[in-house]
Amino acid sequence: MKKLFIFSILFSLLTLSCNKEPEPEPEPEVIRAYCNIYHFVSGLESVVWVVDDHEIPDPKVYAGQLQGSVLLETETDEINFTAKHSGTGAVLFSELLVLEKDKYYTVVAAGTEENPVLLFKEIETTPPQSGKVKFEILHSVIDQESIDVYMGGSTSVKRVVSDLNYNSLSLFFEVLESDARAAIIVSAHSEEYNQDSVLLSSVYNEQIVSGANYLSVVAPYTFDPESALTFWLYALPKD
Repeated sequence: MKKLFIFSILFSLLTLSCNKEPEPEPEPEVIRAYCNIYHFVSGLESVVWVVDDHEIPDPKVYAGQLQGSVLLETETDEINFTAKHSGTGAVLFSELLVLEKDKYYTVVAAGTEENPVLLFKEIETTPPQSGKVKFEILHSVIDQESIDVYMGGSTSVKRVVSDLNYNSLSLFFEVLESDARAAIIVSAHSEEYNQDSVLLSSVYNEQIVSGANYLSVVAPYTFDPESALTFWLYALPKD
């Protein structure tokens, strides 16, 4: 009945103004969500992404960042994300994700070719407090069950992430810019800091700037799981 009522009003208005030039129809609102997409599937040099049956041109290489927007039909919409093996075309996974208008998301292909996983999380776009940096950490080291992350030292108060499981994203956290730039230490999880458990130490991180939001990924330097570990750093959007 509501649609019929609206149609009747429109029909009356058109009848009264039939001698006038028709006014142009307003353009429909474009509704978008925004995604930062990554490939960290161990052992695969590149993957092909398909978003709602639209294949993204060119395979996306390991550790690359793909930024883009997704058109939504409504303010909240289900969008299908598929990742395929760039060589064989085999589907690694295909899942429906719920996206909301004007929000930003992290989408990650992770795991291994035999056991791929899709990681999905909304990005916190609020900026950190003055003099601080906001981080989110992804653990993508295949042979480590869980890790700890320290920034600015190795004491317990400098431990910013504890017991982060493989193929998991940490909560967002803030740290002093001076601590993040001084040193970032990644170790296998232990109750107390153990020098023998250190996996990676990143010193004098010149790319880190105060007031920024970052996704940091602890992962091999190449798609070869035997390559040296590194601390990948990606800028995230902020309000």
